[in-house]
Amino acid sequence: MPESADRNVENFFKNIFKDKKEKKTDFVVAIVVNIIIWYIANNILNWNISFITPEFSQVLGILNVLILSTIGANIIFLAYYRGWLHNLLKIILNVLGLLVASAFYQVFPFSFSQEIYTWGVLLALILAMVVYILMIFIEIIKFILNQVFKRDYQCV
Repeated sequence: MPESADRNVENFFKNIFKDKKEKKTDFVVAIVVNIIIWYIANNILNWNISFITPEFSQVLGILNVLILSTIGANIIFLAYYRGWLHNLLKIILNVLGLLVASAFYQVFPFSFSQEIYTWGVLLALILAMVVYILMIFIEIIKFILNQVFKRDYQCV
């Protein structure tokens, strides 16, 4: 293959999964939002919300693992941000997200007065699991491409 064709192929693969430039404020906001979500998740059963069942406590453990892992990943990104690490941690977080969606689907800690809401939430959970699976594969491909093309970006 001619050299210019090689370069075109390389540029194609370098740009196909190009990430946006991350800013440190993005990580700080993500940490704050996840702390709020963690607080809500751990207190929601005390608020006696009509459609949240006591079975919510069965998914709380894995949900806490995801939330605290997300907070931890964003703290790491504040201190040290490299493309390969970002892809690797996103793979881990997406796997955890898939496990959370699966747990919610299996336990289904909700009780709706109308069946249409039940089906809507079940469909949303199935869709979330499909999206998580796709994102896991995309992040794996991005990780491999970053290693092949030695592209390592930093946070601005």
